[in-house]
Amino acid sequence: MGKIEKDIDLIEKKIKEATNNNPDYIFKNMDFFNYDLKIIFCESLSSRDIINRFVLEFLEEKKNDKLKIKDLPTYLEQNLPAHKIVKVDDYYELLYDLCSGFTVILASGFDTAIAIETKGLLNSTVAEAKNETVLKGPNDAFTENYQTNLGLIRRRLKSEFLWIEEETVGKSSKTKVAIMYMSNLASEDIVNNIKQKIKNIDIDAVIDGNYVVDTISGNTKHVFPTYLSTERPDLATVNLLEGKIILLIENSRLAIILPTLFIELFQNPEDLYQTATNANYTRIVRYLAFVITLLTPAFYVAVTTYNHETIPSNLLVNFATQRDGVPLPTILEAILMLLTFDILRETDARIPSIIGSSLSIVGALVLGDAAVTAGIVSPIMVIVIAITSISGFILTYFEVINGIRWWRLLFLIASALAGMIGIIIVGLIFILDLSSMKSLGVPYLTPVTPLIPKDLMGTLLITKKSKFQKRKSFLTSKDVNRGKEMGQ
Repeated sequence: MGKIEKDIDLIEKKIKEATNNNPDYIFKNMDFFNYDLKIIFCESLSSRDIINRFVLEFLEEKKNDKLKIKDLPTYLEQNLPAHKIVKVDDYYELLYDLCSGFTVILASGFDTAIAIETKGLLNSTVAEAKNETVLKGPNDAFTENYQTNLGLIRRRLKSEFLWIEEETVGKSSKTKVAIMYMSNLASEDIVNNIKQKIKNIDIDAVIDGNYVVDTISGNTKHVFPTYLSTERPDLATVNLLEGKIILLIENSRLAIILPTLFIELFQNPEDLYQTATNANYTRIVRYLAFVITLLTPAFYVAVTTYNHETIPSNLLVNFATQRDGVPLPTILEAILMLLTFDILRETDARIPSIIGSSLSIVGALVLGDAAVTAGIVSPIMVIVIAITSISGFILTYFEVINGIRWWRLLFLIASALAGMIGIIIVGLIFILDLSSMKSLGVPYLTPVTPLIPKDLMGTLLITKKSKFQKRKSFLTSKDVNRGKEMGQ
């Protein structure tokens, strides 16, 4: 965009064009010593108190003084009561300062602007992530404050390509919904699709972000989510840089990530904060844990009821010995134990954390031991359900956990009816169901099906190429190269 001009109205027009007229950029006009001033700042990043006390009040007090000022930018630089003031003469630096929480003052007739640091206090003390444990990474989390949430992302992406389009949803609540995306990365078709769906929402009030996303996702027949909700700004930022769209809803502490694919349910932003070897081992463990928590009860019921030949004879005799005296069929035994563990897990999630931890441990130990002693269930069934439940803890998204519960039950019933053949049949239905799903037009199993070889390895596991050099081509085709200057 080059050097800034002397026409402050033209500068305002160019800033609005570069930022797509983002609603959190504030433009204020003022007369000062026969000059026209234009004061610009980003509301979501700047402190209103600092701007009022050290910028606006100073200008109001000084504008009545009888002074003859020839170089107004220099006068402001020398007299404004701020600890950091810089002169700006090109659009790149001007936009960078605005994205960094600075307040910019433009004066008519001068091709130099003044940028005053007025950053708001957006740091890790805002909140800590409660549901998404942070082991290695930033501790800040989204809050119910709409502007704060915008700022938590903006301070990570100081780019004029980060665009925000704002819609108002709810006849009574008039809730703001921010559609955030990188204009040089995101698909225009997906962005327009989301905007149109949000505009078509007809509801009296939006109490939480799920009111919006459940309406626009169109996922009513499937149990696995086609979107992700997160309280971590770093995860939202990573997805913005992949070409995705983030929805921030007023009064909600969760950001919505669209579109979301099945393979991304096993990923974590902390994978990018460690070496690829360690991160890939963790991802493989997650994949195995998913298979274990989904199929272990069904496999146990199948091998003990129908397919005796699939396990060694000594182990089969051991299983039969442990079940001696248990009055319930294996399928009812498994369903009873799964239901008990699900009740304990839900109780642990709903009551205060200190009581919940104690209750879940005591409940698991006492109930499990008492059930075995009373002859209601066999010891091996307790082990099977314990392994199943522990493996499910590795996936933290509630939508995924609930989806696993339904499919686990279907696999279990099929194994009781037809053994391994039943598991295979339900497995095929499971794959067909996932293959039929789409998230805003993107196939849910991409890049496995449809197969995209160049993105397959970098999606399943982390490679140096996927981490530092290339973006996924099925999410963005505008700028797949991370190494070059974005937008150039």
